[in-house]
Amino acid sequence: MFERPGLIIQEVAIINESVKLLEIATVRAGHPFRGSVTHDDEGDVNVVQVKDTDVTGRVDYLSVTKTVLTTKKQPDWLKNGDVLFVSKGVKHYSVFAEDVPEQTVCSPHFFVVRLKPEAHNLIMPEFLCWQLNQLPAQRYFMTTAEGSMYLSIRRQVLENVPVKILPPEKQKQLTGLFRKAVREQELLQQLIENRQKQLEAIAMQALGSVA
Repeated sequence: MFERPGLIIQEVAIINESVKLLEIATVRAGHPFRGSVTHDDEGDVNVVQVKDTDVTGRVDYLSVTKTVLTTKKQPDWLKNGDVLFVSKGVKHYSVFAEDVPEQTVCSPHFFVVRLKPEAHNLIMPEFLCWQLNQLPAQRYFMTTAEGSMYLSIRRQVLENVPVKILPPEKQKQLTGLFRKAVREQELLQQLIENRQKQLEAIAMQALGSVA
């Protein structure tokens, strides 16, 4: 069963229909750091910042900053399956959190989107992340962003973005195709870089005596 405000309906009834994000997920701000995140080699907390993400929807945990939290309150640690939405900046995109290291938080430049327990049978978190990066949602964000040069998306705006609920098989198909496309882009970029290094080596060999 799936519960909407004031209404409980069968899950199958909303397949191929749109719902608001707040109906299937909770949205909260990232960890409330005061000022910039201070790096500490002895830190026991990992902090995901916008610089550690890219528009392909992934997080580079090798580049995250380690720090020590000064607040006594237990942080709301990131979990596998969370979707991090970049709410401030030029681009507003989502990244999918998987293989999350222990004691990891994200900066307040993100909103953390976490599926409600009753929504896990409706939508894959990775598919939700992918959908938030596609043109229909991006058009919605572009028309609702606030600010002049430094645009931001309010939590209420994100909570009200329409989300299409597709059949599970279609969700798996689309996310699988997306993963393959990203991998192909990575391989192509690697080939380009290897070719460039090869050309540079040839140039040094052929022109190295020219001075």
